[in-house]
Amino acid sequence: MLSLAKLKTSIKKPITVKDLIKEGACFLINHNILNGKNEIEWYLQHLYKCDKSNLFQISDNNVNDFIYNQTLNFLKERSQKIPFQYILGQATFYGRDYFVNSNTLIPRPETELLIDIIKDKKCKKLLDIGTGTGCLGITAVLEKIADSVDLIDINNEALKTAKENAQKFKIKNTRYFQLDILNDIPPIQYDIIISNPPYISDNEYNLLETQVKKYEPYNALTDMKDGYTFYERYADILNKILTNKGIAVFEISHFFPKTKLLKIFNKFSNIRFYKDLNGGLRAIKIIND
Repeated sequence: MLSLAKLKTSIKKPITVKDLIKEGACFLINHNILNGKNEIEWYLQHLYKCDKSNLFQISDNNVNDFIYNQTLNFLKERSQKIPFQYILGQATFYGRDYFVNSNTLIPRPETELLIDIIKDKKCKKLLDIGTGTGCLGITAVLEKIADSVDLIDINNEALKTAKENAQKFKIKNTRYFQLDILNDIPPIQYDIIISNPPYISDNEYNLLETQVKKYEPYNALTDMKDGYTFYERYADILNKILTNKGIAVFEISHFFPKTKLLKIFNKFSNIRFYKDLNGGLRAIKIIND
């Protein structure tokens, strides 16, 4: 792997913003990061606190020592397949930037579907199970879906990140609980329960990209079994933690057959499935009739 010192000899100062983008993009593409040009432009926008248009306006300017060193360090880390969002320390979800780190799963665009499903609902209490960054529960409050939200996670470090995000967006009616949903049950009932549980099977996990397997938290991705563990648990406890006519919305794998999930949730009759933009199954909604 190319060291930072060698990187400095290959991308020398003085260098303009435009040439740094060109050289950096080439470096990333050579390290099999095909979106390299966009990534270095995004990173420089982050450093300069500007948009693409403003970056273009300063493209002929020489970069200062700080920008140069930070960008080379970014290139080195990215070449090691550290996820772009972890390097920035933030990821966008539903149009807002959330703090992320190696203790939390990186929010994915497809997970936004869960918010779309409940967008027209209003409730007093919402539960976000396995909250990670807190992006689902916090977004529900920001979008005025829920008056208050409880965020639970087995990982206390993830809960700290969720709390930082809630503070960033000035969310007040939020509580945080370290809880293992597979063994414990929240003590109250909720009008809406939302969750993006670990649903990647152990076999599918081996097929994930290196940057996902190496850097994102293992137990936030897979149940280390067949992928159904959390849904089976939810089916067992929903009647205890969901109010009458309450709604539960869970992200699911597009590999899951409907018949299997219908069998798991056979105690419930009001079930609907939702597809993502690629036409694959992505979410299940259950109403506690």
